[in-house]
Amino acid sequence: MNVGQALASTGVVRFGNNGRIISVNGVVIAGNVDLVLRLNGRPIPQTLLYLPVHRGDSVGLELFVTGPRSNDPDAPAFPGQVENNFDELQRLEAEEAQ
Repeated sequence: MNVGQALASTGVVRFGNNGRIISVNGVVIAGNVDLVLRLNGRPIPQTLLYLPVHRGDSVGLELFVTGPRSNDPDAPAFPGQVENNFDELQRLEAEEAQ
């Protein structure tokens, strides 16, 4: 089993046609939503989803939302920056279905 297969086996991680993670539990990885993939506590890029996992290894996935920089006086308040990206998820699902 590799990192990607371990994540897929959870049932909450979806992959695009290019093999990259596109959503986690319905949250699309786009816009101000990003992720950190970890293997045994160390961050790894998504290009290493093929790495094998062994008994005792841990695979982690952290989602985070970025907001405006505090030194940007014209930036809207943080709550306005958090996107509901359900429409983006539906668009990606429609593209995959074609």
